[in-house]
Amino acid sequence: MGGRGLALVALDQVGKTYAGRGGAWEAVRSFTLDLQEGEFFCLLGTSGCGKTTLLNMLAGFERPTAGRILLDGASVSGPGADRGVVFQGHDSLFDWLTALDNIGFGLRLRGMGRRERREKAGHFLKLVGLSGQEGKHPSELSGGMKQRIQIARALAADPRILLMDEPFGALDALTRATLQGELSRIWKETGKTVFFITHDIEEACALATRIGVMTRGPGGTLKAVIPVDPPFPRDRTSDGFMAVFRQVHALIHAELAA
Repeated sequence: MGGRGLALVALDQVGKTYAGRGGAWEAVRSFTLDLQEGEFFCLLGTSGCGKTTLLNMLAGFERPTAGRILLDGASVSGPGADRGVVFQGHDSLFDWLTALDNIGFGLRLRGMGRRERREKAGHFLKLVGLSGQEGKHPSELSGGMKQRIQIARALAADPRILLMDEPFGALDALTRATLQGELSRIWKETGKTVFFITHDIEEACALATRIGVMTRGPGGTLKAVIPVDPPFPRDRTSDGFMAVFRQVHALIHAELAA
């Protein structure tokens, strides 16, 4: 594994098999990957290849049935504050709480005082570009704003790694492109490690420092890892960007045709 120094996260021959009425079903097989501190890693693959299962195991929501997952050298055995999770939908926001209180909810559970909690939540509200929206409830915000609140809430807990499961998948194209740019800015400002699942090749090429491509499922595993070199902000019409796009596109479509 690795070879680039001590990894923040190490997935070592990770597998996940589910038992069902029709017999065992293998979702992920022998998945090995090191994630370095501060990198933005995008994972791509065809539908059903096991991307979300991997994220759920990284988050501690599910346990692997084979292999091991390490964070800072310690085994991941359940959810923890060292991992922040942002989902595609925004159902995890509490509509009876304001934007500011949603961001500070985890800090409240950890016993942080009201004044310090609101100051910290206000900092992350500003970081995601929502200054002036602190008193609004989720039902009064657009889909893009709700996703920003989710990102701010995850960052406020100061996790070692941010896990994102197609967070912009339900948004319109313009809002999606805007939030991709905002997320890139936030990543550069905070230096957080990001593990980002997407089915959108262009999105991965715009955001990632490395892109992982999975084989098709069931029993998906890591097929290839592609470094992404064009500088930020990325020109999506540049030769460098298009070269990476074509490389990833060929890998994905080889799996579709398999």
